Amino acid sequence: MPGHRIFIIVENPKERMEYVRFFEDFGFFVDTDPDGSKALSFLIEKKPDMVIADVETPGFSAVEFLKKVDEENIPCQTIIVTAEPVVEHAVNLMRLGALDYLIKPVEMEQLALSAKKVLLASKHKVPSKKTSSLQRKKVKIITRDKGIRNLLALASRVANSSASVLIQGASGTGKELFAKYIHEKSDRCDRAFIAVNCAALPENLLESELFGHEKGAFTGAISRKTGKFELAHKGTLFLDEITEMQFHLQAKLLRALQEKVVDRVGGIEPVDVDVRVIATTNRDAKEAVGKGDFREDLFYRLNTIPLVIPPLKDRKGDLEILCEFFVQKYCKIDGRNVKGLTKEALSLLDRHPFSGNVRELENIIHRAVLLADSDLIEPEDLMIDRKESMDDMQEKEAGQGFGSVPGSIKEMEQKMIFKTLDQTEGNRTHAAKILGISVRTLRNKLHEYKEKN
Repeated sequence: MPGHRIFIIVENPKERMEYVRFFEDFGFFVDTDPDGSKALSFLIEKKPDMVIADVETPGFSAVEFLKKVDEENIPCQTIIVTAEPVVEHAVNLMRLGALDYLIKPVEMEQLALSAKKVLLASKHKVPSKKTSSLQRKKVKIITRDKGIRNLLALASRVANSSASVLIQGASGTGKELFAKYIHEKSDRCDRAFIAVNCAALPENLLESELFGHEKGAFTGAISRKTGKFELAHKGTLFLDEITEMQFHLQAKLLRALQEKVVDRVGGIEPVDVDVRVIATTNRDAKEAVGKGDFREDLFYRLNTIPLVIPPLKDRKGDLEILCEFFVQKYCKIDGRNVKGLTKEALSLLDRHPFSGNVRELENIIHRAVLLADSDLIEPEDLMIDRKESMDDMQEKEAGQGFGSVPGSIKEMEQKMIFKTLDQTEGNRTHAAKILGISVRTLRNKLHEYKEKN
């Protein structure tokens, strides 16, 4: 999850730099405080997505810090690390809002898993009653396409029902956006929208994440954990990549949908839940059923309301309006003054295959807004390999031939990297974010270029 801001409160310089390098290599923005003196002011001013705090840091009180997070309603998640674990202390900190408690020395693999869990939680932390109506953002689905408009009309008609919805479509088409649109239009809109990526968590963790667990249910279960079904009570549970769920968990999910109860891991009594489930998949769900990967009874239970989102290549009439929207969005975010795209740039985009769909287009426009030298985006600002477009390839074959292509893909990649570094004044973290790669990958590429020269 690159691009997040992380605040590290660790006194030991060696440990602190180890954490900094680890997260910077994955494209995170990292700030540190060695003694905790800036913790509360930084929390309020910068609002980091995640905090990693060592409870042994002099002058820093994890308890006061977590209370301040709650008082200020700041959507910040916290991982506590300690060399002297005390069960009562851990339970108290978890009750105050810490999402994980790690014992030093912390393995980097363990830290990565914990951070992923914490940042996923930050997307759907249940809003407080004081701020839910103020913080909810209106969902925007930009389109002129008749097919998409028909899908939106269907979504609006069924929004107030409790019927399950199965949204199918390729990656990047906007399935989660449609799910949020349905939630916003429903009578559950003031309740939680809880998202779970079924493919992102290992099988043993996914069961606990969905259904919760009791204290002592397994090694490391130091307290009861509330599952996502319970957190979504009276609201919406969004299950992304549902066809990647393990087969035995599908049976447990089916029971939850049919009986409206969940069984915590290690629990004795079932827990009643009132949840509207919206599931998505980038696979053909019927094909997954045919292959034996997905339960047929669960498919029909989820597929009460089916929505199939078309790829961007089938809605090219939306290309220009989406470009305009993303240009305005990222000009506002990054303080740029780009007005739009040249006809040549739009023409190049029109020929691009967009295997990554709307998400790919958004990333291309974001990068172009940052790299544009004038108030209009030129074709070279898009940094698209022209050979990726079949139309463009056919034009070259029929006309000048491949001999006119300006350099190899490797050369184009090198030029792209150097231009991005130039635009970001050598800031590797920022450049890596624009390029969509990790800082580690960028560093390796630069080392490779240096060796060749």
